[in-house]
Amino acid sequence: MIEAALVAWFPITAVLFVLMRPHKAAACSLIFGVALLPANRAIPLPILPDLTQYSVPVVASMIMIAVKYPQRLIAAKPGTNGDFLILLMIFGALITNLTNGDVLVYGPKIKPAMTASDTVNDGLQLAFRWLLPFLIGRTVVRTAKEAVDVLVILALCGLAYVPFILVEFQTGPIWHVLVYGSQPSPSTFWHSLRYGGFRPSVLMNHGLTLSVFMFHTVIAWVYLARARIRPLPVSSAPIAFVMLGVCAWFKTRSILIYALASLPMILVLRPRMQLRIAGTIAIVLLSYPFLRSIDMIPVQTVAEIAEEYAGADAAQSFMQRIDTEDEIISHVAQRWWFGWGGYARYFLYDPLTGVPLSVMDGFWVMEFGQGGVVRYALTFSFLIFPILFAWLHARRIESTFALRVICAMVWICVIRTWNLLPNSAVDPWHVFIGGAACSVAAYESRRRTVAKKEKAEPKPPPAPKDAEPRESPPAADPEQRPDSIAAGLLTR
Repeated sequence: MIEAALVAWFPITAVLFVLMRPHKAAACSLIFGVALLPANRAIPLPILPDLTQYSVPVVASMIMIAVKYPQRLIAAKPGTNGDFLILLMIFGALITNLTNGDVLVYGPKIKPAMTASDTVNDGLQLAFRWLLPFLIGRTVVRTAKEAVDVLVILALCGLAYVPFILVEFQTGPIWHVLVYGSQPSPSTFWHSLRYGGFRPSVLMNHGLTLSVFMFHTVIAWVYLARARIRPLPVSSAPIAFVMLGVCAWFKTRSILIYALASLPMILVLRPRMQLRIAGTIAIVLLSYPFLRSIDMIPVQTVAEIAEEYAGADAAQSFMQRIDTEDEIISHVAQRWWFGWGGYARYFLYDPLTGVPLSVMDGFWVMEFGQGGVVRYALTFSFLIFPILFAWLHARRIESTFALRVICAMVWICVIRTWNLLPNSAVDPWHVFIGGAACSVAAYESRRRTVAKKEKAEPKPPPAPKDAEPRESPPAADPEQRPDSIAAGLLTR
């Protein structure tokens, strides 16, 4: 059943691209693929990365784009925009592997040496995780109205998940067992226990992953409510309120922090001010390891606040993460620039038993340990690239509608990147949204330039009265005509 579901997503994606316009098809494949395909399961392949719920939608969508829309793919100019950061990551991975040719021995545990051939695997992993979904977003999403369609698909996916979430609030994680025959991991049930109840995971790999996903759908619904867009016959405002209530029911402290930090700004501030704040947050996120290394982050104060408002367990969990970060920072100081390489070589191990002494949660510390300062800087520069790109282009965008939809995508990128400091979940549709934000910001900023040029050009003299009437212009190409998914999901 698991292998069949993963393989079946290829023809399903093909059907989506036949029935829908490319931006809708890609969004449906990437978002619903993560929501429906089996979690923590894979079909191993030689040389190439395994087929998983993350890689299958990406590969299937890229194949269909290359087959049906090669002109769009060429027009996106692969290797430009934020793509060049991925190419630098691959080059950095080569240096990391070349500088870690030693075998590490911890009692009975042996960590193999890195070789230049490991760069091939690293490069493919980086391409599948970052380059392809980002390029898909830049290729298929061009206008603000197309970006709205993507947000609507995200919002509807979250809404469709609500009935299954409500069931698991009462029963615990059951849907993955019912559909695929087993839990995503042996610890799924115990991780779902939360404050005397359950934290749902449905078909995703962890309850925290689902809670963050649902908050992203809240951002989409809040934007749709503010823009007065109705994907359904009812107003989007009450749906946004219900979705926020479902998120609060997850009892995930980080989600409450994200909501308090972002939703008031989305509701109150003007788009350009939102982008300035988002850009400032992005710069702080990029400098996080440096701020931690010089004790500029008041971790003790944060721990005391956590203990006062969330209890001793929350403070203990927070300090455990901080202690792990301090240990890894000290360990990576021995190979500061390019890290320790793969195979978990950057972990701390007991020198006699080989038992791991490190408990890894944050994505940033994993990247920092594996590839050092260079890998972290390039990865997080890529993650915040859409935020800064939209911020810099905002001054040339006159449409308030376009600025608001860009802000919605930018806040998804901000929350995604922020969440990667304490956690490690990153989905391909997150990267797709970032690519879409760059594409829309570039397109909408060019519209102002084109309008100015047209205004500056002298108008042609009026035609004489006895002149033959000019032929009417040809009808617009349906492929170029924007539409809204609210008018019909399968409308081309």
